[in-house]
Amino acid sequence: MDQGVATTAARPSPLTVEAERALEAVGDPILIVARSGSVAYANAPARQLLTQEDSARLHIAGKASTAFLTRARATRTPVPGVIALKRGTGARRYRCHGCRLNRESIDPLVLLRLLPARDTRFNLLASEAVRLRRELAERERYQQRLQTLLCERDLLLANLRSTAQARARAERDRDAVLARLYRAHQAERECLARELHDEAGQQLAWLKLRLDRLRRAPSPTEVEAMLKQVDAISASLRQVVRELRPGTLTELGLTLALGGLVREWSDQSGIAIEFQLSGTRTPLTPEIEVTIFRLVQEALTNVVKHAQGTRHVSVTLQYAEAGVTLAVEDDGPGLAAEAMTEEHRAESGFGLTGMRERLTLLGGTLVIESSPGGGTTILARLPMTPITGG
Repeated sequence: MDQGVATTAARPSPLTVEAERALEAVGDPILIVARSGSVAYANAPARQLLTQEDSARLHIAGKASTAFLTRARATRTPVPGVIALKRGTGARRYRCHGCRLNRESIDPLVLLRLLPARDTRFNLLASEAVRLRRELAERERYQQRLQTLLCERDLLLANLRSTAQARARAERDRDAVLARLYRAHQAERECLARELHDEAGQQLAWLKLRLDRLRRAPSPTEVEAMLKQVDAISASLRQVVRELRPGTLTELGLTLALGGLVREWSDQSGIAIEFQLSGTRTPLTPEIEVTIFRLVQEALTNVVKHAQGTRHVSVTLQYAEAGVTLAVEDDGPGLAAEAMTEEHRAESGFGLTGMRERLTLLGGTLVIESSPGGGTTILARLPMTPITGG
């Protein structure tokens, strides 16, 4: 038989009638427990709560419950704890607050106020709320990652568009440069054809007439005149060849060819000139050598034609690992007085504009620095493209 005790209907209550009335008026479940752990009294809310537990045969069991009852019996101040109510072979745990009920008794009773327990539906709702919070947090993290990826995609697309636009501009610039170079090349061909026709062609025709006249009437004076005419034709043809590629550049190399060029220019113009080299000399491709030689030619020609009053010119060629730099400086009146006219540009098929375009195709740059009264500096930079032995 269980150690449970009967309800107040089965045996006398340990409480007075006034105390029972007071406890019955309390809305919380109240139990009165004896030292033995038996339930001596349960008010109406407690009886309703413990209907399934059969409050007539309840007993508080377990070491934890006994320890809590000992603590509650020692104080008049409610202390929190947990009790296990046992019926037969089953038991159920309740959270509660407990304290000593009477002060005078040798065997004091313990008053327990049971706390409401969470039902299964509440536990399910709490679990569902936790799951929803986790899902919302995961969704928020996913949205943040998605937003980051979208921003990265937009940046990538912007970079691709910028790169495509830059490439399109570069291709348009390249096409424009190629078109201008083609026109310059055609102008050079026309100039050479005109020179051959006007100089060599006409002199050859005149020489043919003289030879025909000499065949009919030989004359030493006529032979001497014809020899001079042959020399003039040879000089004209050599000039054409020099326009195509300087002979000194092929025979002597860039350094000696530039040295000869600046000396000849100084002798003809009467302007002092200084030619300097720096860095370790490295053989360059023929295209770069011709471009440098032509640029010096063009710069010195501009000094004579458009920089009156120049007393000194310096030409510096500097070799470095990254490339070669050419600087042509004069102490003339400056760019304002040295501006090239359209007539000069038409006369020169290889002007500074054409030189800049040729430098661009070779990966180089051309910068002109000048100020009124401060002279002019032409600065050209070309990447180092050494020739390889074959």
